[in-house]
Amino acid sequence: MQSKRQVLLGCGLLILAVGGVLALAQTQPANKKEEQERKVKEAEVPPTALTALKKLAGSATITEFSEEIEHGHKFYEGSWKGPDGNVDALVTEAGDVVEIEEIIPIDKAPVAVRAAAEKDAGKDAKLTFEKKTMWLYEVHFKKGDKGREIILTPDGRRYYEEGAGQGAGDVDDEDEDD
Repeated sequence: MQSKRQVLLGCGLLILAVGGVLALAQTQPANKKEEQERKVKEAEVPPTALTALKKLAGSATITEFSEEIEHGHKFYEGSWKGPDGNVDALVTEAGDVVEIEEIIPIDKAPVAVRAAAEKDAGKDAKLTFEKKTMWLYEVHFKKGDKGREIILTPDGRRYYEEGAGQGAGDVDDEDEDD
């Protein structure tokens, strides 16, 4: 009887392990599919996104365009030469700015950033710094008698929420009366 139990337990564990591997394999293509990037021609960039990218580039010539799908949303990226190196800007199809990444020299990185990077990478590591500017939108409102705050990305994803009754507490907003 003991050996039958061991065999059944072993079979059960094997089934669970195979099921876990199969479940993981099924999620892999979905994740890869969700995050995609491909180079595109200028003519393939929607007019509103193209206008926003050209405005961000100013007098610089955009040298490369790409279409990206992240978190199920489509974005367009333009790259150009900035004063210190490459600059990449990411916008929504509607032309809303999501982020700008620009290569910066080490002396333009904040001292605290340099110190933390050197601590993690080691003093002899060759470091490259990019300044990343993200656009986020903070929204304040009351729901019931509680103040709430949500921070959203330009494509409408929640970046942060406070005061949702999940232990985050009420929003302390000094400007609430304005």
